[in-house]
Amino acid sequence: MRFETISRRSERGQTIILVAISLISLLAMAALAIDVVTLYTARSEIQRAADAAALAGAKAVADSGVTTLPPGDRYLPEAIALARSMASSAVSAMMNANPPINQVAGQPITPSTSVTFPGTANPTNSNPYVTVTLKVTTLPTFFARIWGNKAATVSATATAEAYNPANVQNFIPVAPKGVKPWLIANSDPNNGKAPFINTATGVIEAGAVEVVGETLNLTADCQSGLPNCQLNLGHNPPTSGPNLTVDYVPALVSPNAGSNVCPTVCGGATPYEQSIECADMTTSYQVLSCGGGTTNAQWDNTFNPGGPGGISDTGTECLINAVGAGRNRGQDDLDPLPWPSNPMQITAQSGPQKGSLVTTSPSIVTIPIIDPTTFHATSPFQVTVVGFLQAFIMEVHRNVPLAGDIEVTVLNVAGCGSASTNLAANPIIGAAGTSPVPVRLITPP
Repeated sequence: MRFETISRRSERGQTIILVAISLISLLAMAALAIDVVTLYTARSEIQRAADAAALAGAKAVADSGVTTLPPGDRYLPEAIALARSMASSAVSAMMNANPPINQVAGQPITPSTSVTFPGTANPTNSNPYVTVTLKVTTLPTFFARIWGNKAATVSATATAEAYNPANVQNFIPVAPKGVKPWLIANSDPNNGKAPFINTATGVIEAGAVEVVGETLNLTADCQSGLPNCQLNLGHNPPTSGPNLTVDYVPALVSPNAGSNVCPTVCGGATPYEQSIECADMTTSYQVLSCGGGTTNAQWDNTFNPGGPGGISDTGTECLINAVGAGRNRGQDDLDPLPWPSNPMQITAQSGPQKGSLVTTSPSIVTIPIIDPTTFHATSPFQVTVVGFLQAFIMEVHRNVPLAGDIEVTVLNVAGCGSASTNLAANPIIGAAGTSPVPVRLITPP
């Protein structure tokens, strides 16, 4: 009996010890869980920041015009330097945007940016990569303090591509949406009417005059008062002087299925006018692939869109927020500084960014380029798209002889390449889907 009493007394307090040990373990596990959650959250945040920054850098590379230049172009080294500078500036601007993404858990992010022109591409400027690496070295910890580590390091890397199938022999087609219904002739009046795109090789024009930064006037090649158009057959545009024009015919546009993105103030009476004013995303009007010798678009012979007060005129003015024809009518302004020594700069003339430099504008449009030798003047009025022109609309002319014509400055040209075997491949669509030089992440998030 006495032995049992002594034994029980010797066991007193053991429960307290076990509870204390358990509490310590639970606290350690809780601290570890906090550290793990903190690290995972920080890792997710910094990866999203890297993705956004890489896409911003790739868009800047696309906007620089470097992907349009043909192999061996005299301005290619200068354009590559401009692309690198624009990409770095875009990444920095994205990191310090409002709200900024330059911190994680209150700790500063250290960024690094590189622009690569892969040697495997032909030419190397056709699909440059922008790689952004972000790192935080001072992320606070809790459990790790026990081992003397007061801070942890998290990092993330993202790579985005700016892809232009122009000049590429084996290519994947691009699929821009929201293209404008102006089917322009593959003929550059600034370069002796040489084709923008060599349909045999897929190479963008090379010559004494660079296509990026050119000023063109789009004119409907239709007889006055008559619907029938001819495209370089009924109209002979000048090849010199200030009135250089490139012909177009209206694309056949079906009534939209309610998926157009339109300014609320615009309300064209016809599908054609609505397609100018809106970002036409309908399946009835998309040029998803091009080239290969196949007809893939139709033009509309039922009306003449050109001339002052014509449907192209009124639709374009609404698109660019202009209150009428001419310059300084409310549309955004493009300053085509000497390129490629300097980037072309867009200044907003309306909205909350009025007076500020911007990177997007309703005046930036994508226009299909068609092979005039495949033009069918009779039913079924089919044409072959050989590429896309990305341009900035400067104005709708008010004065003769260009009244009603649309003046544009060329930003990029995206050819369809020369090979036809890859036309069945899934086309590349960029983030917004509207640019002929799309950007996309090529590393997993």
